[in-house]
Amino acid sequence: MRAPKFWKTRGLKALLLYPVSLIYARFALSRFNRNARYKARLPVLCIGNLVAGGAGKTPTALAIGKAAVKLGLKPIFLTRGYRGKLTGPVMVDLEKHSIADVGDEALLLAQAAPTIVSVDRVAGAKLAESLQSHILIMDDGFQNPYLYKDFNLVAIDAQQAIGNGFVMPAGPLRAPLLPQVRRADQFLVIGEGNSAPKLRQMAARLGKASSHAYFSAEPTSLLEGTRVLALCGIGRPEKFYQTVNSLGLEIVDKYEVADHYAYTNADALQVLHKAKDQNLVVVTTAKDHVRLKSMSGAGEDLARAAKVIEISMAFDDRAFPRLVLEQTQRKFSRR
Repeated sequence: MRAPKFWKTRGLKALLLYPVSLIYARFALSRFNRNARYKARLPVLCIGNLVAGGAGKTPTALAIGKAAVKLGLKPIFLTRGYRGKLTGPVMVDLEKHSIADVGDEALLLAQAAPTIVSVDRVAGAKLAESLQSHILIMDDGFQNPYLYKDFNLVAIDAQQAIGNGFVMPAGPLRAPLLPQVRRADQFLVIGEGNSAPKLRQMAARLGKASSHAYFSAEPTSLLEGTRVLALCGIGRPEKFYQTVNSLGLEIVDKYEVADHYAYTNADALQVLHKAKDQNLVVVTTAKDHVRLKSMSGAGEDLARAAKVIEISMAFDDRAFPRLVLEQTQRKFSRR
């Protein structure tokens, strides 16, 4: 989802919605504080966040999942399949399932490791148990009360942080801040921003460890100075534009849509025409490209024409993914 601008400050709109937030916070907290009803027979690592909108959960899950594979583990991802029609539990089949079936994030995850889509996280965990996996990595679900998590890693965008600090709808928080912070095992601050030091200090005061990571762009075949049209539909589009600029590419035009937006052939034709008329190269994110590839007609043509700007997550502490996996397994063994 795209965060409203008023979530950044405690302005008039936020203050007018604050009474509604108090009601929402009460229900969110009652749900958040429930005792988990099911403990899986394998370690569960949850990658969550404190707020609505993009914070880097899926890239973090991918990075840790790939690290697990390198360590000889068999990870399996669990996601709700946001915007997909299948409620699951179902194993994602890249040859069979489309974005309409399981959502874009599930298809991205499935390219790295086996992935289960299940709105019911407990049912998804039970399916994972039957597949001889070593560790279950949840993409989102920190606020979900039903499945027990052995380790909660909370991703925080260093620029967005917690916004104005209000609970939805007056602000971006999914539940009151302090209970969420107490439930977390560790924080991962992603990117650079003025709020990053404050967040890490807050975590330290509560005895919570925090680490730092950042995105770096993979080398591209496009030459510096190439004039491009940036096609983007993610939670924080400005991050994509910064990445494109860091490669020395010149953004002449943009086609920006909402996160998880379902592209149409009309969208694809418009982008193709805009790029042709201005002699631009279309660049896009891996997440958007997955959506385009699932289309036919003009969408498929655009997928072939677009250049994907690949990013990778780098950790200040290179051992971070391994340490998180070890802590998850350690806590599982101590249940």
